Amino acid sequence: MHSRAMTSALPRPSLRSLVALGLLAPLSVVAGCGSDDETNEDTPPEFIQDMLEAHNATRASATPTPSPALEPLTWDTKAAAVARAHAAKCVFEHNSDRGNHGENITAATPDSLTTQGVVQGWSSEAKDYDYATNRCADGEQCGHYTQVVWRDTKRVGCATQTCTTHSPFGARFPTWQFWVCNYAPPGNYVGQKPY
Repeated sequence: MHSRAMTSALPRPSLRSLVALGLLAPLSVVAGCGSDDETNEDTPPEFIQDMLEAHNATRASATPTPSPALEPLTWDTKAAAVARAHAAKCVFEHNSDRGNHGENITAATPDSLTTQGVVQGWSSEAKDYDYATNRCADGEQCGHYTQVVWRDTKRVGCATQTCTTHSPFGARFPTWQFWVCNYAPPGNYVGQKPY
């Protein structure tokens, strides 16, 4: 299995076997976010359920324990549409046109990750996050995790796309899977703790 992700909101760049990307550029936030009361026939219900369960399991087990507890995320069809449009481009980078959304992205070889496994990869960064100092361990990423547990984030919308161009793994692995989740409101504001 090959997978890759990226992040830049918290200090410390690094590549690991699962490099996930949790980025927010607050100064470039321009568009509004959606609501979770719309339906979207393009997203399978099982995909939505798996994404929500995985995200909410991480929020429910955040450490140190948030007080009050973090609210469960709900599905945002507009955020999912933004994620779907970006994933369809098959370019492994953050979406500069995502509007007022936070974003986590991951690339992997096809079918090497489950929907819940993608979120578990981002959530595994908790071990590299020091809440007291609000920093990642040296040489590690934790911005995906902090976006997932950001208190003010209430909704998430995600998409995945199997791609045959622009592989971040090079010519040896030309077919790859691109995962994108957008969060509303966004998190990962520099200098702020997630909760």
